[in-house]
Amino acid sequence: MKKENQLTPLEKWERLTFADNFIFCKVLNDNVDICKELLELLLEIKIEKIELPSAEYSLKTDFHSRGVRFDVYVKDGGGRSFDIEIQTAHATSLAKRARYYQGLMDVDSVHTGMDYSKLKESYVIFLCMGDAFGKKLPRYTFRYICEEDGGLQMNDGTVNIFFNARMYDKMETEGLRSFFRFLCGMKPTSDFTDRLSALVERTKLSAQWRHSYMTWEQEMKYQARELAQELAPEIARDMAEDIAKDMAEDMAKDMAEDMAKDMAEGMAKDMLENVVQDTVRKRDRDTALNLLRLNVITIEQIAQVTGLSVGEVKELNGAL
Repeated sequence: MKKENQLTPLEKWERLTFADNFIFCKVLNDNVDICKELLELLLEIKIEKIELPSAEYSLKTDFHSRGVRFDVYVKDGGGRSFDIEIQTAHATSLAKRARYYQGLMDVDSVHTGMDYSKLKESYVIFLCMGDAFGKKLPRYTFRYICEEDGGLQMNDGTVNIFFNARMYDKMETEGLRSFFRFLCGMKPTSDFTDRLSALVERTKLSAQWRHSYMTWEQEMKYQARELAQELAPEIARDMAEDIAKDMAEDMAKDMAEDMAKDMAEGMAKDMLENVVQDTVRKRDRDTALNLLRLNVITIEQIAQVTGLSVGEVKELNGAL
């Protein structure tokens, strides 16, 4: 069997499953009822209706700020917000990403005219193919609690959930177990996963989506190659302490080329995630400035939303 890096774009397309980000977004974007049913299954809540999903929805806090891409971002009829992320590659910045996504979802609600005091619940849900926190739990649910009294919750309405797909046998319900088995590449065993499987196959039969995927695949390879070439000199400098500089540069170049071939998609995504992590603080400040301009919440509340100190927020306010 060919390795992943040996497959043609068409062969990769034919092997895609629901766990692939491209297929995941297309299926949920085109099928509102399936998206609603998946949310009800994951959260064990009832949802009356949801707005049309925004696959890979990009949200910016203002015209000049850098946007962030959501995989699937929807709202229900009661104002609750839901972001569903599929995470197939290992990443170390999921907690910070969840924090940033929550802030952007709140700013989005304020921008659409909602008073901050009436903000509804917002859920960031990561469907991880691995264990995000290493505790071998099938699900990790986070809400703000008081350190001095573990029974006291802040009740600010934010919920962050990280599912560990590989622990499907430990999920609470058969519906969840069936879904995560399917997400891990096994055959569908329920009515819901049967329908998901049929939608995946229907999507893969679309010439339009096949062309879009191949274009996207080539773009990911190009980005990975460019990033790898940028890294090669840095790798060479590190290695030059022990071996000749010329040899180090050759080895670094070879390593960069191998990385580009073997991990084009994963490396590009991980590196982009690292860029997000590196710019979180700048974005926190941008978010704080935006909220200060809106003048709808206090400096102390802005500090809680962004993670900045009250002093930093006051300093930003004085600079306006």
